[in-house]
Amino acid sequence: MLKLITRKLILMIIILILLNFVAYHYALIHPRVFFSPAGQAREVEESQYVAYLQGLLQGDLGDVARTTVADVISIPIRNSLILLGTAMLVTIFLGLLFGFLSISRKTKRMHPLALTFLSAGSSMPGFVFGAILLSFMVYQVLYTGAKESFLPLSGFGVDNHLILPVIVLAMQPTFHLAKVTANLLENELQKDYIQVARSKGLGWSQLFTAHAMPNMLAPVLITIGEALRLMVGELVIVEAIFLWPGIGRVFLFTLGLRLDARPPGQFFGNPNLIAIVAVILGSWLLIADLFTSALAYKLDPRLSHVADDEADVALA
Repeated sequence: MLKLITRKLILMIIILILLNFVAYHYALIHPRVFFSPAGQAREVEESQYVAYLQGLLQGDLGDVARTTVADVISIPIRNSLILLGTAMLVTIFLGLLFGFLSISRKTKRMHPLALTFLSAGSSMPGFVFGAILLSFMVYQVLYTGAKESFLPLSGFGVDNHLILPVIVLAMQPTFHLAKVTANLLENELQKDYIQVARSKGLGWSQLFTAHAMPNMLAPVLITIGEALRLMVGELVIVEAIFLWPGIGRVFLFTLGLRLDARPPGQFFGNPNLIAIVAVILGSWLLIADLFTSALAYKLDPRLSHVADDEADVALA
């Protein structure tokens, strides 16, 4: 277990260092892509990255238009974590619930209709569903003469402003988790030990909680980690669609991409900002993988033995 965590931490550090290097130099060596708001190309030397690293080791993330990068990203990080955390709770609750409800208590197999429903939901990207949902609500306002839609279409707030972004961000991960859970549960319920337990007169709840669930915990946790990684990957698009002031939207601004047709702002092409934002998003992906993998290996002794063998080979 310790070897697994050590290996993953070493890989995490290496990946984040490379990600920082690539993101920073992407801004430096592409003057035709990254321009200042005044329209002049950035002329920088390689020594600038060395100076940036020296400041980074001292806790200085750099500046953006007379504002520190730390001040620029602090509130967007909080806003993104609120969105991700809420969407993650919704995904875990609804994903597990849909997965359990997809299994027939009579046949102990997945309902054909549930299989179709879960497959369709897990294959549709969340941002596509978000665009369809937004279009429907806009047309609903236009054709009904209402002054506003029944849910806010954009903006920030820990209230009903969260509903649409959370639905879009959590939709595909929820269906993916539900499909995996249903398949795992169906597979467990067909095994011999379950048949023996059923012959002893155990009810549905006892079969699930005492027998099937312990064997499902590890793969379900790994799937939850995959769901979180999927959310982080879609975060940039979801925040752009709903104008959610999070770190994903800041990342788009550093690339000069805006959905409001305005010219690039002060964040555009700033190497200090784009480097740290890339590291933040990458670290969220890697931390999700580390946490869920370690917890899964802890709960499943079979995976623990496999992990120790792989770690021995990797560290040899």
